[in-house]
Amino acid sequence: MAISAGMKFAQYAEKISDGMRDELYRRGVQITQVLRKTELEVLAGARNGIKYKSLPNRSSAPGEAPAAQSGKLRQEWDDITERQGNGHTSIVTSRITSTTPYAGYLEEGTERMAARSFVDKIIEKAEPEILEIARAPYGPYL
Repeated sequence: MAISAGMKFAQYAEKISDGMRDELYRRGVQITQVLRKTELEVLAGARNGIKYKSLPNRSSAPGEAPAAQSGKLRQEWDDITERQGNGHTSIVTSRITSTTPYAGYLEEGTERMAARSFVDKIIEKAEPEILEIARAPYGPYL
């Protein structure tokens, strides 16, 4: 089960120049990088759960982001920046998607395990920096 965290923003205008499209895409790449950096921050550090003898680190408590045991959840993410649109609109989607098969179980929980949500924490922590990038003046592209 793949889990994604991402942002989508659009620019609407009578006619969008190639320079504006390129600038939107460049900002989309920056936002994707912010999401990836924030994912690494959210999934790092000590947790407050039980210390099992068979695991290298202390487990996470319910409600905390998952504790790193093998490091796969932190490492296995696809960074995606997509551009769509025509002469009047340009939509850029920035997204990171976990390719770890168990990410969905950690995010949503199971019958026997409470959720260790991390996607909302990534978006919440990254949002101020993302908004700063998206709201920056476009200068000569207007």
